[in-house]
Amino acid sequence: MLILAAASVALGIVTFPRYPVSSFWPLAVLFGLTVILAHGSLELPFAASLSFTFAPIFAGVLFAGPVGGAVLGLAGAVTLQEVRERKPAWRILFNVCQLFLAGLVAGLAYAASGGQQIPVDQLHSVTLIGALIAPAIAVAVFFSLNLLLVGIAVSLDTGMGWKETLNALGPGSYWVSLLVLALLGYVMAHLIGISSWFGLLLLVLPFAMARQTFRVYVELTEAYTETVRSLVAAIEAKDRYTRGHSERVAIHARQLAASLGFSSADVGLAERAALLHDVGKIGISQTTLTSPVQLTPAEVRQIRRHPVIGADLTQDVAFLSDVVPIVRHHHERVDGAGYPDGLVGPEIPMLARVLAVVDSYDAMTSDRAYRPGMSDDDARVELKRVAGSQLDTRVVTAFTALLDEPSAEVDDQ
Repeated sequence: MLILAAASVALGIVTFPRYPVSSFWPLAVLFGLTVILAHGSLELPFAASLSFTFAPIFAGVLFAGPVGGAVLGLAGAVTLQEVRERKPAWRILFNVCQLFLAGLVAGLAYAASGGQQIPVDQLHSVTLIGALIAPAIAVAVFFSLNLLLVGIAVSLDTGMGWKETLNALGPGSYWVSLLVLALLGYVMAHLIGISSWFGLLLLVLPFAMARQTFRVYVELTEAYTETVRSLVAAIEAKDRYTRGHSERVAIHARQLAASLGFSSADVGLAERAALLHDVGKIGISQTTLTSPVQLTPAEVRQIRRHPVIGADLTQDVAFLSDVVPIVRHHHERVDGAGYPDGLVGPEIPMLARVLAVVDSYDAMTSDRAYRPGMSDDDARVELKRVAGSQLDTRVVTAFTALLDEPSAEVDDQ
């Protein structure tokens, strides 16, 4: 983190004097707009957070080069919501540094590829390089550097490999929205260049309308989650030993994913997958599930089908499709001895490894028909014993640390 901060300061000191800004008041307008849009960002349940800040940041690159990109990157880096939620200082600092660098380097790429700063109150001739090539290069550089820095941070924080980190970040899903925002930023910069403030106002109003549309979407998907929670509770009510299990696992999974540094989208995904991880047991005989005696080999094979049944049940439901691999693989073991597919280590989805740990803990500490629940201390000892063979060691370490925090406590349902 210190290296990233030092690199940001050093590059800013070297770059800013070489690219002076001819007029600061349009940059101030874009700065204010970026702050407003950053505070209006939304956390989407099935994607990363939705923020429109790239549009004014990109406009800043076109209008004021590296200085504009860097300054507006700072404007979009921190929100009051993050401060209220007491987001860790190092994460705020990282976000500040990575957006500053992404904006600055995108501006440098724009200038190096022949792009020129848009002059105020002037209509200037448009060339192919200035209108298309240089802006496209700037967008690609901003996107790539942002993805690289965020990917490195997530990989270091969670222990995931680079390939798995890229899959978790899902960069392919950002391109369409990024290009749309880039076009809006392009228009913003040119409207400022000709001092068309009314035109800029007309361009900004759709942002508010779009945000309201997505707000409705968020509320609808939250209603879906609550419906799932109610259905799972109804299913579990048949067995007093497992009643509330999925809800407790969901709470722990959400807390653990957040502590490991997953994005808000993946934290929500972990919660939904945890709620549904045992839904496949609806296809297993109730007699087998509640048997107070040792199960026969045939009954064990029947119970081991529940991850596959659960995956089959959820894969055809559009808003649940992202939980399928987690539900299917939450009983895999890192040594390859798990089921249903015998995946090994990194082959197991990271959130499935998270779910495996919290599911194991709650199962051990809950009373079952065939045995009383373990104490918290005994369950922790068992988690550590099987770390590296059955469970992911890094996830076990993070979870046992989380259990020491008062906020991690979950009352029996």
